[in-house]
Order: sequence, then structure tokens, then C-alpha cells
Amino acid sequence: MEVILKKDFISLGYEGDICKVKDGYARNYLIPRNIAVIKNAANLRTLAQMQKSLEKKRAKRKMEAEILKGKMVDISIVIPMKVAENGKLYGSVSQQTIVDALKEKEIDINKRDVHMEKHIKELGEFEVEIKLYHSVNASIKIKVVNIDDKEAAEEVKENNAAETTTTEA
Repeated sequence: MEVILKKDFISLGYEGDICKVKDGYARNYLIPRNIAVIKNAANLRTLAQMQKSLEKKRAKRKMEAEILKGKMVDISIVIPMKVAENGKLYGSVSQQTIVDALKEKEIDINKRDVHMEKHIKELGEFEVEIKLYHSVNASIKIKVVNIDDKEAAEEVKENNAAETTTTEA
């Protein structure tokens, strides 16, 4: 079955795209959640009328994503975590942890945009990919440190202090 997306949907495409999906997926998930409509003559006419506004909306979103990518170029996040004696973390650094750390730096993203192969479960430095828009990706550096390590705690404080001085200027 072919459907027209009414909203951006990560696994299928963007608003206004025509996608081919299984009938049950369309009827039981996409259409009831108002994510898509069935491709028919009436909906295609509606899509044709909305095409100019969709193009403007896409251009605006891409520009906003480029601006956000510019803000994220030199960002490195230090995340203090509790560590067991064998060097493994209690818990893990997940997408939500990264989103929360970015919110402290006044960058608001969705946790679905953070792409990690698996959660981080050890100390060290890692690079995480963030998908901001269709072809706009940013990469940030994450440093996971021991919360009990005094030097690392000072680094977190310095990092946060440096961020507040640059945002105030």
C-alpha cells in the first residue's frame, strides 16, 4: 500500500513523501496515529496544493538544523558516572543522558536523533552522531569520567563554567 506522510517519520521519510508500506502497518499504526494517509486521487490533489508550503517548511527546518549544527561543532560533554572497582559503570550513558547534558548547554534535541550503536558502559572518550535533519548530521564528543575522581569533578565544573561565560558574552 502506498501512503502519503503527514509528519516526518524517521524510518520512512519526511512530510509529503510517498512511501510503500505493508497494508497492516498502514492501517494499524500509521493511519490511526495520523502519521500518514492512503495515497488516492483526493489526497494527491491536497498534496499538490501543499507542495509550496512544504518546500518552505523543509528549507526552514534545514536552515535551523544547520544553525544547530554550527552550535554543536566544538561541544564536548563530560558526564560523571559512578564506577565499580572493575572499571565498569553502574548503569550506562544512554541517549536520554546525552539529551539531558545537551539541554544544560541550551541545545534542545530529541532523543531519537542521537544515534549510538549501544549504550556507553565504560569510562573514556566517545564520539556520538546526532541526526539533526535529512542530510544534516553533527558529531559531539562525550567524556565519561568517574564521579568520585576529584580531577574529573573539577573538569566538569570548569567545563560548565566555561559554557556559562560564553553564553553570557
